This record gives sequence, C-alpha cells and structure tokens, in this order.
Amino acid sequence: MSPTPTVAEGVAAPLPTGRGQFSRTLGWRDPPPHLELLQAAYVLRHGERTPVRRRLTTADPPVSSTWNLCHTSREFERSVLHMVGTDRLPALTQIQRRIEVAGQPGESPEIGQQGDCLLGELTDVGRLSMLRLGQALRKRYVDLEHLLPTTLVAGDQDKLYLRSTAMGRTIQSLDQVITGLLGPQNHAFVPHEYIRNPLDEDMLPYPRGCRRLHALMQKYAAEAARLYNPVLARYDHLVSPSDCGHLPRVNASPAVSGLIDTIRSLEAHALPIPPAFQDPSLLELMERAVLHEWFGGYRAPDPEERRQYRRLALGPFVESLYRPMERRAVRGDAEPLRLSVFLGHDATLVGLCHILDVFNDRWPAFHAGLAIELFRDRKETAPATEQHQPGYYVRCRYGDEELRLPGCRAPGQHYPGRPELCSLDAFRAIMVDRLRHPQQLTIQDECNMI
Repeated sequence: MSPTPTVAEGVAAPLPTGRGQFSRTLGWRDPPPHLELLQAAYVLRHGERTPVRRRLTTADPPVSSTWNLCHTSREFERSVLHMVGTDRLPALTQIQRRIEVAGQPGESPEIGQQGDCLLGELTDVGRLSMLRLGQALRKRYVDLEHLLPTTLVAGDQDKLYLRSTAMGRTIQSLDQVITGLLGPQNHAFVPHEYIRNPLDEDMLPYPRGCRRLHALMQKYAAEAARLYNPVLARYDHLVSPSDCGHLPRVNASPAVSGLIDTIRSLEAHALPIPPAFQDPSLLELMERAVLHEWFGGYRAPDPEERRQYRRLALGPFVESLYRPMERRAVRGDAEPLRLSVFLGHDATLVGLCHILDVFNDRWPAFHAGLAIELFRDRKETAPATEQHQPGYYVRCRYGDEELRLPGCRAPGQHYPGRPELCSLDAFRAIMVDRLRHPQQLTIQDECNMI
C-alpha cells in the first residue's frame, strides 16, 4: 500500500493548491449577473496559536519554552465588569495574568512574564488575523453585497448564526471575527454566540462517544505507523538530537504530530526554525504521516467503510450546513438566516474537504476556511421543494480558491459554463444523500456496532 493514498471517491477534478488562507477579497468573483446571493456560511480554523506542548527544546537553536505573544488577553477583566455592572473598577483592571511553571521537587515555581502564553493559546497574531477576516466579511457581505444591513437591530438576531467549539482559542477567534464583522456601527447590537458542550459537539469527530468510529480511527492510526515509521527512521539522526532524544514516530509518545504542530506554529509567527527541520522533504513526510494517522479513514479503499467513516466523523455537521440553504430556497424570505460563521479546527476543515472530495494533502493554515454561498437564478420560475430546488446554486471556496466539486461535474449538476456553481440538488446529494446509511440506521445505532 502506498503511503500517499489517492482520492477514493468522486470524479477527478482540479484540487486546490493552497492551505485555505483567505485574502482581504475572500477570493470573491462576481457570479453571472442574474444570480442573486441569498446566503453564505464560513467554516473557519482558529487563528495562530502557540504549540500544544513543548518540543524541540534541545534543538540548535532551541525552541523557547515560553512564547511572549499574548499581551491582549483580557477575558477576566471583561467578565468581572459585566458581573458587577460597572465600567470602573480600578483595582481589578490592574490585575495581570502570569504563567506559573512547576519547579523541581522542593523548588519554587517559575513565574513567567506579562504576555507569556499558555500552551495552545491564541496569540496576538492570531487575534489580528481573525479580526481582519471579520473585517473582510463585513466589506464583502455588508458593504458590497448588502446581504446584511449596515446597522443591525435587535430584530436582526436571526440573520446571523455564530458558533464555536468549546475551546478558548476558537471562542476568542470567533470574538475577533464578530468584532470585525459588526464594526463600530453596531456597538449597540448584541450578537448571540453559540457553544456546545463537548459531548454534543459535531464540528469534530468524537471517537470517545462512538465505538465504531474509535475502532476505525485506531485502524488507520496503526496503518499510518506501519507505513511511515520505517521511512521516518531515515531522519533519526536529524530529529533525535533536536527533540530531547525522541525518535520521530507516528505512534510514539511524544508523537511526530507534535513536531509538525511546533514547526507550523513557529512558521506562523515568523520565528526561527531549527535547521534540521528546514528540509522540505522531511516536513512533507511528517505531514503526510499525521494526515494518514488522523484522517486516513476518510479515504478508506472500501467505499462503504469510507462513507461510514465520513458519516460518523462529521455527518451531522455536514448536513447542518446544507439544511439552512434548503430552507432559504423553499421558504424564501421567510427564512431569516443570511450569514453563518462556524469556528472550528484543522480537523473540521480536513474532514469537510474530504467529504467534498477536494482535499489536497496539505495541512490547513491557521485562520484557513471554507466558504459556502447560495445563489438563486432570477430567471427560474419553477418553485423549490425539499426534494427539488431548480435554479439554486452553491459555490464553495477553500480560502481564495474556487472549488469544482467532483459531485457536481456532470452536465445538469452545475450552472452552464461555470462548473464551480454546483446545483443545490447536487450539493444535497454530496452533503446528505451520499452519507445516509443504506438501511437508515441512526448515528447512535452505527456507533454501537463493532
């Protein structure tokens, strides 16, 4: 078996080449003149953050165990001011958060500097990236397309759907996006931000709550170790001295995934990368190994297993992206939702790109995202139903790159001459119909099967 599996489902189509970053234009291209924008949804990865654990501390040069890049975090002050109902608490506003690191037995803890970050924390760079992304959303969908009004009022709450996973870096990223999206004109508008308990979260696979998914994920993690560990061993002499003697292995502890995480965090903050990890072939190998370990099931050779993996990993979330578009087509203006923003993780985007059959084997960048836009052909007069929506089209972009979905490539499944404009019927087949269990079993029924 090859360590670099190929796309297993759908007709071959051009894949995106980048890592999903948006520019300030969001990659927008004007649709045909008689297509009207009705709705948009953005699925985003959080902004730049620190590594999730300390690695490469024995490299030359060593990677610092502290990252002094978190000077703008003031969540505590905001929550206290809200609870007491006042804007002036001089003593409390002077509180400074410091990171404390446990010392050796019998020694006092080490106290960090103001602005030091926790592991995995959104940095100042990440906050700015997400703020700018929110400003780009405002420029496009408020100022230029008028999908949302310039000034929102209390009655406009249902026009926005804003949701994050229950992690600090995603919640704070969504806060920054909202700030940029609303702008100073909406200081009186109170947006609703939705967060689910981890047990209810569907923006991420949840193997702990699904025995069948856990078994499948373990299968592909073991396969990744078998395929890639012998190849990674060729780089032991480079990696081990830089990583406290640890060998680069998929199933080691600490694992090779932590190396990629640290290197990508260094890159994102323009910090020096140890010379041993500046070899593009090594970085590509480690990245492919971890992609196979974490996401190999999305490309399972067996088509039924592949569909099951996709269904159990992200099926409910994927369907929830389609349903508002169906309601907008069927109900017209009676459906109020205009813009949705989902703040998730790399695993959210990788899984979604696999389900769309457009994943390009490149790890999503920080603040990468997928845009999904719904258009209506004003020339179409036939009514839309839940079973058939003539004259409605969906356009997807991964970062600035328009996607030509394999599931929409056939004649009649996209707008004539514009293959990036997928018919809503064909989009439903990708997001809902293809993922259904053939015997209509529920997700929970499947999860209990081994």
